[in-house]
Amino acid sequence: MRQRRPDAHALESVAETVRISVHTIRTADSAAEKVVSVGAAEAGESAALRELADRLRRSADVLAERMLAAYRTEIPQYAQVLDPLLLADMKSVSLAGLHCWLDWLALDRPLDGAFLAPVLEPIRRRAVQGVGMDAMMRAYRIAARVVWQEILELPADQSLVAPLSTRMLEFTDKLTTEAEHAYAVEALRAEPQPDAAPSALFEAILSDQDHGQHHHADRLAAPHCVVVVDVQPDGPAASLRDVAASLVRGARAAYWTTRHRSVVAACPVDPGDAGGRDALISTLMRMAAGARSSVGAGVAVGVGGIAQGAEEIRDSFREALDALHVGGAGGFGGAGGAGSFGGTGGVGGTGGVYDFEDLAPLVALVADPERARRFVRDYLRPLGQLVERAWVLPTLESYLRRQGRVKEVAADLGVHPNTVRYRLNELRPFLDAHAADGDQASAALLAVHACAYLAEHAAAG
Repeated sequence: MRQRRPDAHALESVAETVRISVHTIRTADSAAEKVVSVGAAEAGESAALRELADRLRRSADVLAERMLAAYRTEIPQYAQVLDPLLLADMKSVSLAGLHCWLDWLALDRPLDGAFLAPVLEPIRRRAVQGVGMDAMMRAYRIAARVVWQEILELPADQSLVAPLSTRMLEFTDKLTTEAEHAYAVEALRAEPQPDAAPSALFEAILSDQDHGQHHHADRLAAPHCVVVVDVQPDGPAASLRDVAASLVRGARAAYWTTRHRSVVAACPVDPGDAGGRDALISTLMRMAAGARSSVGAGVAVGVGGIAQGAEEIRDSFREALDALHVGGAGGFGGAGGAGSFGGTGGVGGTGGVYDFEDLAPLVALVADPERARRFVRDYLRPLGQLVERAWVLPTLESYLRRQGRVKEVAADLGVHPNTVRYRLNELRPFLDAHAADGDQASAALLAVHACAYLAEHAAAG
């Protein structure tokens, strides 16, 4: 049987179908190649941005220092800041903003309030501190410029300039929008309340900007002590406001303001009560002891001397800072003999209350570290190699502070009284020669405390 040959029209139809199929396959392959190419480019860009973020993160501390220097050069309100706590706070805010941007750059996650929380919390502090919104917004622009200058100096791929510009603008826009809202809300909350005076006046006095023009300043003509309360780094953000509330209720704080992890307050002292300052110290000791349960974090407290008027308030503030710095670094007991040498005093441990009146000789001595080292070396030289034994300095400190009461020394050190007696026998030649009377005992205690401070200071770098 003869096969029927397909006609030309049928062959042409089949050929056209084949051509269309081939074109479709080629088009699909081309589209797939483009998708793969775009995906590879995006993946490469993301990896490059993560690598750049890691490089910038390694120099974050230096960048924050540059930001702070630029703020103080270009923003008049920042240039007037001399308070070391506020300067540290300003640097911490710059670091928080930088790390937040770098994390977003590396992780490419949505920008929302939760992600920006580490930056927004300091902004709320600025509202309480009375820092103007215009100054803050200018600081953000300066920070962006400092970072951008650093990026341009790095040997980075120039193809990253466009995506980096887009991300920086997007981050800055979102941050400033959220910042304005957070600032406005906190400023409303910070309006003068019946139980505490506004913080703007206190900030002006601490920074020497009051010029006697504030009509509330006469409230500080009465005797006050400035108190600085450092909150442990692991404490919740809200704990600063809780600490301030405790100072207002318990210590009748007339003014208060906040720093990075600190509350600064002016607490009145009854001029008609000879023990008025001691009563304040006792109140602060109770607050420090119960801080973990009441505000959710441990605290360390520095107390300045009695002040009357704005000038002395600034002196009392510096004294409180010195007491906190020197007392906390020394690791020995705070006011009233609480705690023990080499224990957990200061912000890093359970805290304590450090009174400038108790620590003034030590503060003056360690202000010249080289002189302090010579004093410690010469005074403790008679101990010889005994000074290197771990129990010697803690035992000496407790014995001198407790005026030789063995049971109290044993309780301080957590050892049996017989252990204390054994140790004192070994220390007897030194004690008889260098701690026989009150003046000698005071000098010996100063040497021991200075030794502890210098050791801690050296360990901290």
